[in-house]
Amino acid sequence: TNQPCRTSDRAPPWRVFCVMGGGGSSSGNGRRRTTRTSGEPTSGRAVAAAAKKLRDLQRRLKFRGCLAPSVFEAPFEEAAVESLYRDLAARFRLARQTLLAVWLAAVTAASAGLFVGGAALGSSAQHGLLWGAVGASGVLLFALWTCVEADRLARRLLWSGTQACVGDAREHEALAAQVAQLRAQLGAAKYEEATMYKLLFRGQTRLASFSSGTSGPREFLLAAPEARSITNAVEGEPNLAIALALSGRTTDWDAVKRAATRLRHRDYGLRDYYVDVRQAFPELQLYTVTREEYKAGHRDISSGLTPDEEYRRTLGALFALYWLARVGIDGECGLSFGVDDDWAPRKIPEQEDLDGSAALKKRLTFYCNTPWKKLLQLLVDAGMLTERGGRGGAVEVAVPRMCAMLALTAIHDVFKVEALLPRVRPEHAPFKGFAAGDVINDHDVAMYYVLDHFPEALPSFAGLDATQRHSVLFTQSKMSFNHGWLVQAEAPPHALFARFKRVIMAGEANPPDVSFYFVHWLTDLAGAVPNPLDGSERLVLGFPYQVLGSFITSFSVLSALATQTETEVFETYLESYWRDAAPRLRLGAPPSGEHAIAMMRLLCQAQSTEAQESVLAAWEKLSADDEKVLCDEMSRTGIADQHFRASAQKRPGGPAILVYYSPQLVRSLTPDSASQALAILAEVYRHPYPHGTRTHPTLPPR
Repeated sequence: TNQPCRTSDRAPPWRVFCVMGGGGSSSGNGRRRTTRTSGEPTSGRAVAAAAKKLRDLQRRLKFRGCLAPSVFEAPFEEAAVESLYRDLAARFRLARQTLLAVWLAAVTAASAGLFVGGAALGSSAQHGLLWGAVGASGVLLFALWTCVEADRLARRLLWSGTQACVGDAREHEALAAQVAQLRAQLGAAKYEEATMYKLLFRGQTRLASFSSGTSGPREFLLAAPEARSITNAVEGEPNLAIALALSGRTTDWDAVKRAATRLRHRDYGLRDYYVDVRQAFPELQLYTVTREEYKAGHRDISSGLTPDEEYRRTLGALFALYWLARVGIDGECGLSFGVDDDWAPRKIPEQEDLDGSAALKKRLTFYCNTPWKKLLQLLVDAGMLTERGGRGGAVEVAVPRMCAMLALTAIHDVFKVEALLPRVRPEHAPFKGFAAGDVINDHDVAMYYVLDHFPEALPSFAGLDATQRHSVLFTQSKMSFNHGWLVQAEAPPHALFARFKRVIMAGEANPPDVSFYFVHWLTDLAGAVPNPLDGSERLVLGFPYQVLGSFITSFSVLSALATQTETEVFETYLESYWRDAAPRLRLGAPPSGEHAIAMMRLLCQAQSTEAQESVLAAWEKLSADDEKVLCDEMSRTGIADQHFRASAQKRPGGPAILVYYSPQLVRSLTPDSASQALAILAEVYRHPYPHGTRTHPTLPPR
């Protein structure tokens, strides 16, 4: 009910309020029994504590009955309940002060009446007593009437305040219910693909034949967008074909800069980043372009994957860039373990989670053993991150450089789509081995051709400044660089770096450009498995962590190739690898002398600690002839005017022999047969020369 109700006749002259259906009932003895609702108030400990304060206040004021418990069932905020408590306490305090004032006035009036009556006794006792009694009775009656009115006023104030508060609470409860309903509707709508996909990606629709891996609440947004088909009339003409496929869309540079600027903000989640890059780069829809007419013997994607899978590999590279830029925040967990259904990085697994899960153990090993600081330093060396206050300071994003890497990552595999492959025009022929009229079927060369001759065809490249365009173009050069040859010291400097060095010199690249190339190389490799929300499965599950660690160690050395010779860079890497291995192998400083280069290369080829220990021990037992062969042959550079600093004797530069799979030979025979491995390797180096005689032809300088 919404009205005050009286207690039984035996109850004191205090009214009991029945608020919003919470009134009590009288017991047999006439006392008021409060009806309580079951359960604890839904708003938690704070509300329960505030309700207790109100009940204590009522007891102190001898107020029988209670404010209905249903008042406290509303989802009160703590501040609202405390406000109610303070308001009601103030109203009760006012009522008590009013009553006290009235009673004091009544006592004063009665005393005055008795005094007047007593004074009247002097003239007439009968009249004095009569008038004194009448005066005192009148004062007492007035005081009683005033007290009743004050009580009624106090109760009216209390009632109006409580009713207003309960009304606000009920309104709050109704609004909270509406909010909960809207949240539920939003949660359901979030996975209604047709609606959310169009909202997030500006009216685009999902590819109809998407891979089954994109179904489910976590991955439905990853499906590639639909794109237009390419007609025969424009095929081979990149400026026309790409414009037709993009349907007039241009790069949203505000979204690009937002993604780059916020990469290291803690509250910038992967889902926010994905929405930004999807809105930013129109070229992402090129991965699903097909020919209008089927051509026998041709595929949509040269890699053999479906368009949706190739698109998701590009997303994997973009996500890897996101995680690398966030090393020190949550990038380590994201790259190692992936994300959950809410796109938040998964936590480091507990020991009980590892039982029976070989893949999870590999992920934990990757997380624990990866040199994360070196990865972050690679981005600093590439100019994508800057260290405030010098080396070791706080890391910030260099926005123009990061925008260039985002654009490169979005477009780098576009020409795996066969319908977009360019045809060499006569004025550009020959172009890197392709004659006029040839379709460039190498996607890297095709990208270089388009960026060089049709830069406006790809708006995300065209919008970069000249410096960043130069760096992006450098990454698309044919480096002919085998990273495995370096990290395992398999090849001599000429075979390893000659082509790479020529590209650097021709393109006038600087050390940051070389590091920029290796960031691109690493993110491309990291996204090779088309499951971008599960971290980098290619790096985490597909690489021995010792080899990956060697890759990462080499990055800081390779940037010097822009300013140093091939042999200097190779020797610097060997010495760096030796220093990194020294603590676990109890080695001293990098060696020098006749045997230095051979020993350091063999240490790199062995890779694992057990194999390395056995190789170093076997070296001490090697025959003098085999030792001389290995020292001579493994210390040759293949370049006439270059020699290793650590070698005391300056040997002729070549020819230098590249023994394919020599690291595999060494690892397969160690640790049990390390001596035989070195003897076989020496025989292989000795074998090319008839009768064991080596000639030293004169090599032309580079």
